Amino acid sequence: VEGVCAGGDAAGQAAQDDPGRRFRWLIAPRSTIVQPGPVHTGLTADPAAEAQRLLDLLVR
Repeated sequence: VEGVCAGGDAAGQAAQDDPGRRFRWLIAPRSTIVQPGPVHTGLTADPAAEAQRLLDLLVR
């Protein structure tokens, strides 16, 4: 997954695609590798605080 996100040779053909195609590959609903759920956008005035809130809510 890191190789696909970063691009380059590390993750094969998918890593060679442009960033938009790599993102769509990672979120593919039928992907057997990563299934994070529906894609949605969000805005926040404080990204660091929001990341901490999500980490506490979903991980800890």
